[in-house]
Amino acid sequence: MESAKNRGMRDWLVFIRTVEAGSLSIAAKELNMSPGAVSKIISRLEDYTCCNLLVRDTRGIELTLAGRLAYNKALEITGLFGDLLEELRNPEKQIRGQLTLSVPVILGEFLANQWAQTFMEMWSGTRIYLDVRESAELSQEVPDLDNLILRSGKPENENVVYRELMPLRVVLVASQRYLEQYGTPKHPQDLLSHNVFHLRHNGFGDSLYFEKESEHYQFDNINNRALSSNNHLSLLNLCINDKGITLGTPGWMKSTYAKQANLVRVLPEWELSPVPVYLVWRPRRSYTPLFSAFRDYIAKCWTER
Repeated sequence: MESAKNRGMRDWLVFIRTVEAGSLSIAAKELNMSPGAVSKIISRLEDYTCCNLLVRDTRGIELTLAGRLAYNKALEITGLFGDLLEELRNPEKQIRGQLTLSVPVILGEFLANQWAQTFMEMWSGTRIYLDVRESAELSQEVPDLDNLILRSGKPENENVVYRELMPLRVVLVASQRYLEQYGTPKHPQDLLSHNVFHLRHNGFGDSLYFEKESEHYQFDNINNRALSSNNHLSLLNLCINDKGITLGTPGWMKSTYAKQANLVRVLPEWELSPVPVYLVWRPRRSYTPLFSAFRDYIAKCWTER
């Protein structure tokens, strides 16, 4: 390739990210670049290939026929390029190098941070970057090469592969002071008279489904009852301040943070529908020793948490 007209592999990686983001501005944010710089790279690729790759308007971007061909081939080429670099840099197939794990905020603050640190201590030649995001930022995200996403809710993007993990069991929690003041629910229908904070997150709908032996109950329209948020700690802190009831997990109930707040489980005899959880990554012909080891390690940590 002519260096004056094309900057090589980096330009194609920017093109791939732009296609998958569906927007120049979103791609620029993910790549830590300006929208103008991303636009310039796309234009440079179009000049070099002598064809239009994207149709751009106020609604976003759309691939042309040539752009679809370029995208599919660029995925293959960048994957092969990653394989080449790995073979050159690590011919002994040692577990070393770096990658990024993207997780929801609450998981990054309570569990994934410890998992990543422990893995780096186990394998001294590794470096794990923990990318903590809100749920909406994980919904359509496609990982870069050799990066992982741990998220709730089944991925809808066709450009990823995933492994279904043990589902997340959720419970309702409240502070002891709140329950003393407003009463302890004995049946799910009692929640109608309480503030029930709703978590807007992948895998969480607008209803809570309860089951107790052969009895079932559905609590609908959570958004109409109290505050909803895509950040779990914002709701948990409201709960700690005696403002209502919110979703939690058994792991948080064991944490010092929750114990100090004197949080207790609400409706312990009733089981809530579990939330599906997935480990997501980009398909490749082969994976680095680090990627394979870390992917399996995270899956094991999630199961044993």
